[in-house]
Amino acid sequence: MQAAAPKASVACQEAPLDCATRLIQSGEFGAAVAVLTKASAQHPRDLKTLNLLGIALTGAGRIDEANRRFREALAADSAFYPARKNLAVNEFNAGRHAEAERLFKEVLAVAPDDEVAHLHLAEIHFARKQSAVALAHYEKSGARATATPIWTLHYASCLLEQGQTPRAAALLDRLPAEDAASRFEAGMILGRAKAYADAARQFGAARAGYKDPYAAGYNQTLMLVEDRDYEGAIHVAEELLRGTQKTGEFYNLVSRAYVGANRIQEAYDALRTAARLEPTEEQHYLDLSLICLDHENFDLGMEIVDVGLKYKPDSGRLRVYRGVLLVMKGHVEQAEREFETARTLGPGGPAPDVALAMAWMQLGDASKAVDLLRARRKSGAREAVVPYMLGIALMRTGVDPAEPGGAEAIGAFEDAIRLDPSLAGPRAELGKALLRRGDTEKAIEQLERATSLDPDTPGPLYQLGQAYRKMGNTARAQELLARVTKLNEQGRSDDPDKELKRIVVRIIREGAAPAPPK
Repeated sequence: MQAAAPKASVACQEAPLDCATRLIQSGEFGAAVAVLTKASAQHPRDLKTLNLLGIALTGAGRIDEANRRFREALAADSAFYPARKNLAVNEFNAGRHAEAERLFKEVLAVAPDDEVAHLHLAEIHFARKQSAVALAHYEKSGARATATPIWTLHYASCLLEQGQTPRAAALLDRLPAEDAASRFEAGMILGRAKAYADAARQFGAARAGYKDPYAAGYNQTLMLVEDRDYEGAIHVAEELLRGTQKTGEFYNLVSRAYVGANRIQEAYDALRTAARLEPTEEQHYLDLSLICLDHENFDLGMEIVDVGLKYKPDSGRLRVYRGVLLVMKGHVEQAEREFETARTLGPGGPAPDVALAMAWMQLGDASKAVDLLRARRKSGAREAVVPYMLGIALMRTGVDPAEPGGAEAIGAFEDAIRLDPSLAGPRAELGKALLRRGDTEKAIEQLERATSLDPDTPGPLYQLGQAYRKMGNTARAQELLARVTKLNEQGRSDDPDKELKRIVVRIIREGAAPAPPK
């Protein structure tokens, strides 16, 4: 039985190439192949016929035959770059990127502005995580880079990796409004780049049509919290809670927004709801007790941790929190027992040792704190807070920074700064020690940095004012001391023990990092 003739042996009213072009544009690839095969038989070395036949065969899914036609065209004329480009596209689509790259580079050697070649080279380099090289090609690919959402996302990712956040955000705003999946992915890449407000906008756009509206809503709320738009986050969260599934993790996230907006009672209530929905999830109890630590409601914090321990008696983190709360209440011996238990349960971390050191310093036993922190430091700990607290403990033993014994304290503060340059405390303490040693210029350098990192603590400002007075800069000294007076009038405390508590709470908070976008 003879095979049926292709649909388009229909007589063409125009020239064969024009007829074939029309058929290809309308998706009638089989018919175009028939027309072009006949034309090629009559003109076997005609470059345009061979190239167009390769395109029709590609459209019909006959890739190997198409590639043979492209190679025939190149054999007839190696400078005929359209055939080389089409062959390169087929090699790219087949996953043979090294060969595709070679061919596209040969195309650019003849046609340096070819947008198709630039786009595919951009995609090749994007897949290799070579964002700078990829970006250079995306920039030369014209409108083709935004012809499909996946290319737009890749282009924007490269812009973000090269620090061009506003351009990336504007590019992603051009994604089709109805393409919820691409909008969600745009939110993910913007969130990873810490462009939180832009990420929230993309997650919000994805909510209506995304396959998982809860994930889109959770991530929108999370991004608003990370952007510190707490009221915006609360508005979105309350809207979602009226209609979507209610989970403990979402109430936990909402509590962060309430804390940021200083709506503390509502934060408590949200976390209590989270714990009721997920009673075995320790994070809810940790976050509730952290709010209690922040607001010095230590008795309530103890109650919350104890409830958590009923469900998770082997939680090392809850034991650490309980120990810290006991330290804050002044029950040092009980805290020591909690920390010993926490060490056996894990996870590790500096919180138990630092909290104990703080308690001992408050009790006037700074030498005991020094021994503990020295041991922790010698064990290879790389947390900035350990040398920071060691330096404070050494100073509280009465060492003089101007004497040889003071070198250890100064070295500890310097080590803390190297480990975490964003901490204001070590710089303030180092500046104070250098000032006492008579190294005024270096003291000013550290104190200026400390006051820029933490402008609301009077102590470093006062020390900086004294340093400028020593240097003869009376105007600057008076300006700083006026700021100190204003802060004191506002009730800002420079109580050293309060600063120690802040250090401990900061360590505890670092163990409760926010969840990443889903």
